[in-house]
Amino acid sequence: MKNLKEKFFDNIPFFVSVPAILWQVLFLCLPILFIFYMALANGLFAFTFEYFRGILDWVHLRIIVRSLLVAMLNASLCLLIAYPVAYFLALKAKKMKNFLLFLLTLPAWVNFLIQVYSWFFVLERNGIINKILLSTGIISDPLHMINNQFAISLVMFHIYLPFMIVPLYNILEKFDPQLIDASLDLGANRIVTFFRITFPLSLSGVYLGFFLVFVMTFGEVVIPMFLGGNKTLFVGTLISEYFFGARNMHTGAAFTLLSSMFMGATLLLLYILMKNKIKTSLSLKG
Repeated sequence: MKNLKEKFFDNIPFFVSVPAILWQVLFLCLPILFIFYMALANGLFAFTFEYFRGILDWVHLRIIVRSLLVAMLNASLCLLIAYPVAYFLALKAKKMKNFLLFLLTLPAWVNFLIQVYSWFFVLERNGIINKILLSTGIISDPLHMINNQFAISLVMFHIYLPFMIVPLYNILEKFDPQLIDASLDLGANRIVTFFRITFPLSLSGVYLGFFLVFVMTFGEVVIPMFLGGNKTLFVGTLISEYFFGARNMHTGAAFTLLSSMFMGATLLLLYILMKNKIKTSLSLKG
């Protein structure tokens, strides 16, 4: 009995992790296996590549490329804005840090659909922006700011910016400011210090935030549907149409796998290019 108790207490971490493991298996691993099966199945134990052949055309490839470009643009813009914000929060905010972090996380408490749909009332012809511009005489006719790529990109930037700030903040918050002081004391200016000390030590946050925003933007469904007017198809909206609109699960599963392969290859290529580019830039600055 004593040995059983000791074994039980020794394995408490495993028992605690069991629910998380079951969750991953049920809602990640099994759905992925189901997607593979639906993309290749032609009967109970028969398999075919016919569904892949049906989507290997320029129409589907154009949609994938469009989604990749939008994801690249959104991730780059988020990184450009998020880095100074995260830097300020981690190293400069001091007494205001907790309050500013609260404001940063506050939008996450609001339902995602409510956030997206609220932009509809901001950008529409009778929305807040057009009313302000018309009342001040800046414009004479309402601007067309909805059901286009501008609205999609703007809302994606707003929704996913915190997902870029948080990983960067988590890395920069652990940064030792004395390294900056030491660099300045040794004769380096602030620009050289940033590119030789601060930025290289925050690269893990840069990679994590960039790829996180890239992946979520690539598969986005709700934002193009509500604010794009379904005028332009993206990967997420086309997958949703195949599964829930056309009820063509085999083609939808095949397109899901194809787009995922393109996304994975793009992320790997981006990682290699970013790593080599950063190393080259740092060596030149040195």
